[in-house]
Amino acid sequence: MGQVLVLGLINAGIYAVFALGVVLVYRGTGVLTFAQGEIGTLGLYVAYVLVTEQHLPWLVGAAGALLVTTALGAAFELLLVRRMVAADPVSTAVLTVGLGLTILACEFFFFGASPRVLDPPFLAASFTVAGVVVTPTQVAALVVALALGFGLQAVLRRTDFGLGILAASQDAAAVRLVGIPLSRITLVLWSGGAFLAGLAALLVEPTVGTVTPGYASELFVVGLAAAVIGGLTSLPGAVVGGVVLGIAESAASRYLSDANIPGLRYVTVFAVLLAVLLYRALAPELRRRLAPAPAGATA
Repeated sequence: MGQVLVLGLINAGIYAVFALGVVLVYRGTGVLTFAQGEIGTLGLYVAYVLVTEQHLPWLVGAAGALLVTTALGAAFELLLVRRMVAADPVSTAVLTVGLGLTILACEFFFFGASPRVLDPPFLAASFTVAGVVVTPTQVAALVVALALGFGLQAVLRRTDFGLGILAASQDAAAVRLVGIPLSRITLVLWSGGAFLAGLAALLVEPTVGTVTPGYASELFVVGLAAAVIGGLTSLPGAVVGGVVLGIAESAASRYLSDANIPGLRYVTVFAVLLAVLLYRALAPELRRRLAPAPAGATA
């Protein structure tokens, strides 16, 4: 059981950081973004070029990756999203699909399908917990997810800019009353979401050591499910969703490995997501039926 929890928390950190990017954008704009995975993969290719090809320190490569992903998110908002300010959120969500596919095509064009090796930032620095080898970056992923999830939540509730973000997706007039331009809020949200995508990819890559086109999108799918489980508008909820899916996936891999279920990770994610959504749909009616009858009521 200890190994299940440790492995689950290792995965949870990565899923939660991806989920935080989704929630950050959705909470302020009402748009569900689907490009986070490929934005993160692009950041890894930037780090690969700087670290492996240019022989620069890993931290320089990571900084370059985050700079590029953040700039890409800002450019996407400035050049496309801002011009679709009157469009419905679904149209903008479809636009993010196009962005992700464009990045994927560029990755194949410039780097090909062969895996590229990106060395980890720390060598021989791992340690063992409950029989599981844990690396510093895996610990960092969970710590970063917790810090961002609860830290950003506090910023949203206690600052004028945060209150502007909370109001942005519901009432543009309320944002102006706070004194913050709506354009500045959306720029911060899209660039911040892209930054988190790059960060999540950088945190998980050292565990594998290679980069291929579409690499981070597989993880982003689970992060998106974690965001939905967390409610799509709650940053702490995104962290909780990541923990739930991380532990569920770890338990399924441990106890269902002999069943030879194809795509066990995605089957597990779908099952947990379906259970949560069904509970949310049925919970009000169940509570109504199970609630004690008012005093004096007749059967």
